[in-house]
Amino acid sequence: MVEAGYERDREYALSPVPITARLSLIATVMLWAGLTLDPSAPYLASWWGSVYPFATLVLGTIIATIVLSIFSSLSAYIASKEGLTYALTAERVYGLQGVAVPSLWAGAVCIGWLAFSIGVVAEGIIQLLKLPSYMYYAVMVLLTLIFSSTAYLGVKHIVKLSYIGVPLLVVLIILGITLATSKWGLPDLGYLEVGSIPTVFGLVLGTFVNGSIVLSFDYQRFCKTSRDAITTAFINFLGFWSFTIILSAIPAELASLNLYDTYTSLGLLPLAVLTLFLLAWTSADNQLYSASLSWTLSMKVFGKIVDRRKIVIAGTMLTIVLAIVKLHTFALQWLSMLTAISLPAGVVIWTEYYIMSKLKPREKSYKWNVAAFTSWALGSIIIYYLYVLKNLWYGIPIGFLTTFSSYLILRSLTK
Repeated sequence: MVEAGYERDREYALSPVPITARLSLIATVMLWAGLTLDPSAPYLASWWGSVYPFATLVLGTIIATIVLSIFSSLSAYIASKEGLTYALTAERVYGLQGVAVPSLWAGAVCIGWLAFSIGVVAEGIIQLLKLPSYMYYAVMVLLTLIFSSTAYLGVKHIVKLSYIGVPLLVVLIILGITLATSKWGLPDLGYLEVGSIPTVFGLVLGTFVNGSIVLSFDYQRFCKTSRDAITTAFINFLGFWSFTIILSAIPAELASLNLYDTYTSLGLLPLAVLTLFLLAWTSADNQLYSASLSWTLSMKVFGKIVDRRKIVIAGTMLTIVLAIVKLHTFALQWLSMLTAISLPAGVVIWTEYYIMSKLKPREKSYKWNVAAFTSWALGSIIIYYLYVLKNLWYGIPIGFLTTFSSYLILRSLTK
């Protein structure tokens, strides 16, 4: 039975996805690919390719994408078994009222990435059409309104868009590498800058640490089996994400230019802008769709049942505000903060499911899980201090283990 005020929504924001509504493996892979193959990958890869030795970038990226694949698998397995969104899963861990905190945060991160992607594409259009810089704001608003349309319509429309954008990115990357190597030769692997590997690892990890935890729930709940869910995780992170970052860095490494200047020098700027436009669309609607799921449950916590599509509209307005401040120019700070805050929140959920309770439905008195919030805070503080401030690579595993062990101890004591 559907709750009052939510009759028209068919995206299962407040209930498990039934097996009859699950998607095929190819559909879930393409759905995820539309998110992982987004404009932030070639944008960031072009920057990193001109800063770090190529061998360092390759090794750091592979290590990070293996870790992201594992994180995504941990979330995806739960999602495919339970059919729950991230917010509904978090509700069974953080409490019926406490869930408002992780779900609000998860939605805010998604909106932030949406603003990031739109900013990247808007700058490309300005450069391609040689428009004055102040036109960025008009282009950005137009893009946001276009990109929000498929998120409003739902997951099936998002999948259709991915079938166009994903192959086009593959074509762009292959053309970019072919023309760049024919013009400047093969890339020099350079020396392995060991001291920079933790930094590269953390940057790549930060690009999708929130997605590997949150979005894996929201999209892999549509997988028919746990095997499909785990396969989707590894194909998209170890496969597509590492592929996009490493290969997008080659032309930039050869040209020592940023993303758009590199493709301009290769005569591929129109194709690059078209591709990034479609990828921004697939990524944007994924992010906005996921944010709408999390915030729909947040509204329920505050006593309001709001149609998910109204949340999409509100998220669109917030995206415009964030894109105005050009969030994509603060990439380093943004990625570091995501790792420090998002990872421990996911560790608490994994610990609860795999070690403690299998996420059994809670009684109505289960409103705030103090042990969960305490462990989340401890893990975030340690990662932020050791990794972000002190640049120590072991800050991430120590924060992970601290969150895991402290939750086990505190949860046992509170039980």
